[in-house]
Amino acid sequence: MALRECIFHFKFIDGPETKMLRALIFLPDDRQPSIKDFIAAFAQLGYNVQLIDERDLIFAPTNSKETYKLDITKIEMKGGDELPQHDGELRSIIEHLRGGKW
Repeated sequence: MALRECIFHFKFIDGPETKMLRALIFLPDDRQPSIKDFIAAFAQLGYNVQLIDERDLIFAPTNSKETYKLDITKIEMKGGDELPQHDGELRSIIEHLRGGKW
């Protein structure tokens, strides 16, 4: 089974400090990224987070002493061996994550 790349761009926000970052997830061709995939990717980067805003895909630390937020701003799906490359639309990914309910 071929894998697709899912590159997601996110903002690291902590008070006045904001950084634009990105991360990569590899997924089977037949699957879209899930909230668990994003949480696992953030954990690999050292951010232990939980989802706090499902509509806008905003995550906050599980440790209440930390004050940053992570805001996913763009999701790009790259095709596997059999699929042409394309950019995913954030809204369609969110609709998929929410079961088609916006």
